[in-house]
Amino acid sequence: MKGNYVFLNSNPIANMVLSYGITGADFLNGIDDIPDNIMLLDDDVASANGFNSHSKFNLINGSGEVRRYLLEDPNHVKKFIDYESEDSLNSLNPFEIAELLYLGHMHTPMGRPYSSKLVNRYIYLSHGDEIMRTYYRKYSEFNHILEIAIKRKLRELHNSRRVFLRPLAIKDIDKSILIDLISKGGDGLFIEFEGLVERHKTYPIPLRMLNNPDGASVVFKTSQVKENTRVVGTLTYDLKKSEWDLQWIDDEDLL
Repeated sequence: MKGNYVFLNSNPIANMVLSYGITGADFLNGIDDIPDNIMLLDDDVASANGFNSHSKFNLINGSGEVRRYLLEDPNHVKKFIDYESEDSLNSLNPFEIAELLYLGHMHTPMGRPYSSKLVNRYIYLSHGDEIMRTYYRKYSEFNHILEIAIKRKLRELHNSRRVFLRPLAIKDIDKSILIDLISKGGDGLFIEFEGLVERHKTYPIPLRMLNNPDGASVVFKTSQVKENTRVVGTLTYDLKKSEWDLQWIDDEDLL
């Protein structure tokens, strides 16, 4: 899918988010701490700086190297799970190794997304084209990631239309607004920056929801966002007041 959108399909029960338009940099800047160790769930030998002979997985060790891996080549598919120590990898049994192989291939865990041996906090599965599926042991970390993505999109759009002016400084989004957006994202929510224009010193950002909650894959393949969604609300940023506001067209229908 190509377009200036942020999409989220949130599942708080599984601590999972399927997203579009959220980058590896957004993820890095939004999480509490960058992992020191990650296991690559594919055969990306070129990106690895380590290897575990017991599980036969390639590794990246060192938070600086993890940062470099996530920031370089944004279109490159990246799949990883973090882990606590090398000993935790050596304690994996054949079934647990098979579960990790399944995770990398199918982009979904066979059971719980968290391993008591690896003590992982994240699972990161990018599909390419800005589509990715992420899991968070602490689900509230996604609040900040979403905020960073929204502010980045708005700043990029505003600055691209203002030559020789200072870049736009954008106030943080209220936590209650972020939680509301994520909770409504259970049926597939698009935050639409495509064609966005400034009106009376405000940016009214349309919010669109999938007509068919299971139809995200169709939209991703066809890029027909407006044809497969309906407007359900507006997220507005007031440039004068430096304030965010969220309004739903009919909030009762969206509960």
